[in-house]
Amino acid sequence: MKVIRAILLGCLVMVMMVLASITPAAEENEAVPVIEIKNPTYDFQQIPQGELVKHDFRVFNRGTAPLEIKSVKPG
Repeated sequence: MKVIRAILLGCLVMVMMVLASITPAAEENEAVPVIEIKNPTYDFQQIPQGELVKHDFRVFNRGTAPLEIKSVKPG
């Protein structure tokens, strides 16, 4: 009876080790967004009060999941 318990315990430990090694691999393949911003800063220099200024920032999603931009704050 002790031998059977030892064998079952050994099998259980091996199964747990296999499952533990599979989990990180699954997380590595998870789809995630990856943001890339070409030239993330722009210096407008001095601007007269009331003058409208504009600059386009090029934003790319280099990941495998949709990229959601929920807010933008001027710096």
